[in-house]
Amino acid sequence: MKLSIIMDQYNNPYAGTESQVLKLVAGLVERGWEVRFAVFRGTKYTRNGEFPVAIEELDIGSLSNPGSWVKTYSYGRHLKKNGFDLVHVFFNDASVLCPPAMSLAGLKTVISRRDMGFWYNKKYLQALRLTKRFVAAVVCNSQAVANITASSEGIPARKIKVIYNGYPATKIQKNGPNAEYKKSDPVVIGVVANLRPIKRIEDLIKAVAKLRKAGLRSSLNIVGGGDPTHYVQLADELGIRDCTHFLGSQAEPEKFIKDFDVAVLCSETEGFSNAIIEYIRCGKPVVCTRTGGNPEIVQHGENGYLVDVGDVSALAEMLKKLIENPELRERMGRRGAVDVAERYNLNTMLDQHISLYKTLRPGAPQ
Repeated sequence: MKLSIIMDQYNNPYAGTESQVLKLVAGLVERGWEVRFAVFRGTKYTRNGEFPVAIEELDIGSLSNPGSWVKTYSYGRHLKKNGFDLVHVFFNDASVLCPPAMSLAGLKTVISRRDMGFWYNKKYLQALRLTKRFVAAVVCNSQAVANITASSEGIPARKIKVIYNGYPATKIQKNGPNAEYKKSDPVVIGVVANLRPIKRIEDLIKAVAKLRKAGLRSSLNIVGGGDPTHYVQLADELGIRDCTHFLGSQAEPEKFIKDFDVAVLCSETEGFSNAIIEYIRCGKPVVCTRTGGNPEIVQHGENGYLVDVGDVSALAEMLKKLIENPELRERMGRRGAVDVAERYNLNTMLDQHISLYKTLRPGAPQ
């Protein structure tokens, strides 16, 4: 079987969407599919030859450029001529351009939604509502994302399919990183998140400061790319700079997660968090914000705790419970790891995509 995948661009295989696209492509190829992969705009990564299939760079610019529409349609004609009937697109511009252009070329288009629409603006929403009638199906990675997609873009529920991210059933490596610090505190609180305002790292730093002020010995490990200057200053002002470690962006965050005792994500918004899944796969209890798809992964009091966005006191209180109860940490971590292995399996993700693709093939029963 054949499938074309088109994205705005592909920067690296470590980001949330890119990592799942890599798993999807590799899994389909392993199962005998012919996959054509194209990007509107090339990057250093797309030219390094490391992706499982060749990457075509279409050199497509802005939505307002008529040439972008012509190039997209021409590529669709090329795909149709080579026996392709279905295109799966990711990211913003491809979601606007591809459905009508590919329909005109004789192909069906599946679009993906993987966040809570933080990128929506008036221009995109107007365009998406105009082109939605050319969309054959929408894949969302959580029910929360499905709900926001339906309400914001006017996509009928019958066209939306929730397919959770998939992860390989391999054991996490037990050998940790060559750390630049000594793990001297009894409880390590950790977060994997880029240093961006939307991740609200400040809330976690403030919560850890509350814990230290209350006499609870803990340290904070922050794994993620970005400029740490602001966060370093905050930790210094709150008197916890000595126990706050900024470890930067890491290609294999699991190696660092294994040193966490409690894992945290206090983002303002999340579609479906790969970080939370990585935490739970590593057997860690989670404290996260009650936003987006997080409550679909974390069951309050079972494999972790949920707190409201921006509630630093509640965050500190939930961390305090886990710091003071190592048996609870162990029980939550073990329960979560079993649940993730069952619900977010890579083969299940591949099976569900393939099942959807087959229903959209010419002649398939509707």
